[in-house]
Amino acid sequence: MKKSNWLLSTIILAIALAMLFFTFSCKKEVDVEADITAIKELGNQYAVACNTGDFDLWISLWADDGVQMPPGTPARIGKEQIREGMKPLFDQMNLDITIHSIEDAKVYGDFGLSRCTYTLKMTPKAGGEMINAMPDGKDLSLFERQSDGSWKLVYDCFNSNVPPKQE
Repeated sequence: MKKSNWLLSTIILAIALAMLFFTFSCKKEVDVEADITAIKELGNQYAVACNTGDFDLWISLWADDGVQMPPGTPARIGKEQIREGMKPLFDQMNLDITIHSIEDAKVYGDFGLSRCTYTLKMTPKAGGEMINAMPDGKDLSLFERQSDGSWKLVYDCFNSNVPPKQE
């Protein structure tokens, strides 16, 4: 091998290695506080959608492969099952959900979670008394960052701090 070819090959190799090092050593800047704020805002939008009866907004907060785990019923897997399980509630009831506090919110890369307490009251649209459906509820939700940078709800598990009434 000629000395000039060897030198050129060495330079090209050095440049390629430098580019690889640079590419893999640069981390994408992540603003965890902004992500936590976005996740909390998604929780606020959840409450707004429920309280205004805006089912389209509510279902838009879910990822297509979302899983909802309500108390006393099997998990609803996928956006279609969630839609089928929740649309009648939105159609038949006026909902009044209050998220008292988001007690914990964390982000781990493209996943985030929140833990909150809430109350839920429902009043039949056809008339009737208000139902105190969840006087002391708790919720754990998992969110996933979408390709456009937004967050969607992927798992939602909720239940009550109050034991069920014995009949």
